[in-house]
Amino acid sequence: MTEPIDPNDPLETTQRAALGEYADTTQPAGLGDSGEPAEPDQDAPAEVVRLIAALTAIPGVTRAQLDNTYLPEVALADLSQPGGPHADLPIAALRRSGGALENEVLLSLEFRIQRNESGLRAAEFLSWWVREQSRLGENMQLRTLGQPPMVAGEQQLGRTLRFTIDWFYADTSEDMANVLSAVGGKALALELATTMYKDAF
Repeated sequence: MTEPIDPNDPLETTQRAALGEYADTTQPAGLGDSGEPAEPDQDAPAEVVRLIAALTAIPGVTRAQLDNTYLPEVALADLSQPGGPHADLPIAALRRSGGALENEVLLSLEFRIQRNESGLRAAEFLSWWVREQSRLGENMQLRTLGQPPMVAGEQQLGRTLRFTIDWFYADTSEDMANVLSAVGGKALALELATTMYKDAF
């Protein structure tokens, strides 16, 4: 049986952990930034570039990134920590299932939106798209993320809202090619949905 992948091993370029090397594939953009999103990092795998491009092509989306977490390495006790690398994981879902499934990786597609009607339409559209993906059999959900309202006397409320699409992906083969193929398939599905409903934006 293949050993679990070490996400910190820079030499892992053919398995799942390699996806994490391309966690942020666009340049930072302000939460209220209404400008065009930056071009994806062309050093990322083509499937990742395509998925990020499909997401940032939606009117109202200002920034996107793809992260991955090998869930069997996350202890349930770690989910109680107030900060750190596990703070934004889907805590309730993991606790409810008693932890990860075998060989399960969480693909987290995080994005931000414009603070206007266009941004709200983008969030609504992606909420529908994720629901449809889940209805069709994918273990996907959309969540909101935020930071504490104040830190060291400074207000953060209203400036930290983010969204993430949680995609629980399990593949017993632990083959990176399978993961990238699935990512490419989701990019195509999102492109088709955006094109089909372009008149709704």
